[in-house]
Amino acid sequence: MMSSLCKYGPPRDSDSDSSYDGFYFSDEVKRPKPAPFVDPEQKLYDAVLDGDLKAMQQEMRSLVLPVDQAVKGGLNLLMLACREGHYKIVEWLVDKAGANVNRQLDSLMPLMMACNSTHKDPYVAERIVRLLLRHGAVINVSDKYGMTPFMFACQNGFTGVVRLLINDVSFDSVDNQGCTAIFHAIEKNHVEVVKLLVEVGVNATIANNKGYTPTQVAECHGYYDLLEFLPRPASTYLVPTHFLGYNTLRDHIPRIFLKSDCPEYFQELNGILQAINLGNMVQYFAIARISLAEFLVMDEQSLREIGIEYPIFRHKILTGILDFHLHHWCNSSIARVKKDDMNNFYEILMVTANHLQHLIIIQASLRFILKNQEHNIMGQPSETQLSAIKNSFEGYRDVLNQITNTVKYLGSFSPSRNPLFIDFNEILAERKRKKVRNYFKYTTIILGISVFICLKCKWFS
Repeated sequence: MMSSLCKYGPPRDSDSDSSYDGFYFSDEVKRPKPAPFVDPEQKLYDAVLDGDLKAMQQEMRSLVLPVDQAVKGGLNLLMLACREGHYKIVEWLVDKAGANVNRQLDSLMPLMMACNSTHKDPYVAERIVRLLLRHGAVINVSDKYGMTPFMFACQNGFTGVVRLLINDVSFDSVDNQGCTAIFHAIEKNHVEVVKLLVEVGVNATIANNKGYTPTQVAECHGYYDLLEFLPRPASTYLVPTHFLGYNTLRDHIPRIFLKSDCPEYFQELNGILQAINLGNMVQYFAIARISLAEFLVMDEQSLREIGIEYPIFRHKILTGILDFHLHHWCNSSIARVKKDDMNNFYEILMVTANHLQHLIIIQASLRFILKNQEHNIMGQPSETQLSAIKNSFEGYRDVLNQITNTVKYLGSFSPSRNPLFIDFNEILAERKRKKVRNYFKYTTIILGISVFICLKCKWFS
């Protein structure tokens, strides 16, 4: 109650009120409201969105606006009309006003707007696209996100527009996410567009940047009706376990014992790929049955032939092969027979297997050098390099002499006949003898039973 009666004002400097102008702090200050800003191009913008051709023409004359200039700092008139699907305005702007159908604003073009029309009427979108193409609109162009007019048409399900553009586009072009046009059709579940793309030969196996293929995207979204048209992924090849590690004596000495389906020293090949972080590529070499000796002399063409498509992987594998050949040998890498193990035949056999493996690697290294010299890839070797190679050859000769002595030593333990030798003729003869014995055995039994029956019958009679 007291606050409602109190009035506040400046202190009085005299007993008279004549100097006070009547302002109190409790009085409401009246400020004039500013008029709202109206963009001078707003009416023109609204006329295009509403499809009012006459109002748009009137506003253009009043503003003296160039036909290709951006409206309100965004798209120009032709792009807005294409986006909204107003065919009459697009036709007037192109035919009468001379609008540039290839005008680009913020990486966008009229053809992109027509293929990404918000009108969502495929017939109207097709008419506008035909008009733009007739006036020379560029098809293979992308915006800042990598989207092309063809991708927009697939994304919106404009089958007629897709048919118009399909002969002049690149099927393998991708956006910034690594998605081709078929990805956009699949994500929106446009069955007819997906079917059309597959029929014309679009590659439906290319994965996007996240590693998903079109088939996997369809499965993730639950669009199982699209799986009828999309290629099914090939069955995954599982590398046999005995390809990845030494399990039997046959793996250690593949050239002496019976043949195996595992390529020679494939276990070492797997180790090299694991060392360069490409262990997932081992399946290509397993399917092609590449041995270690063949792997160590492979080139880019041979890697491409076994199915390694990406150049970065081929380059990484070739670099790993080169590093393997450049790796320096040392004395400890060659196994030797110790005096304590002279009575251990298995240890001697493993030493021989180690020598055999190193001989194969040496041979592959020499073939690698010769192959690159013939193609003039490694350049002309210097005198120092030739001298080092000569010394290495002398060292290899000493190793070979050691291997020869080892083999001679092992020969003294070897029987006159290979214990693993199989005489198939002897096996067949034994089978025949067994059949004859069985024949006589069962014949004798039958005759004995017959004689016994006859005697019994005669005795009872």
